[in-house]
Amino acid sequence: MSKVSWFPVYLFIIMMTVVGFLVFDNMASSIIFGISVGGIFGWLFTTKKSRDNE
Repeated sequence: MSKVSWFPVYLFIIMMTVVGFLVFDNMASSIIFGISVGGIFGWLFTTKKSRDNE
C-alpha cells in the first residue's frame, strides 16, 4: 500500500473553497463545493502521482 501525501489534498480543498466563495452566493454551497470537488481532485492527483512513481 502506498503512502499518500495529504498536503496536496488539503491544498485543493482550500483552493476549491475559495473558488466556491467567488462563484456561489450561498456560504453552505461554497463550503460543500470546496470539500467535495477539492477532496476528489486532490485525492485523484495525489494517487496518480504516487502510481507514476512506482
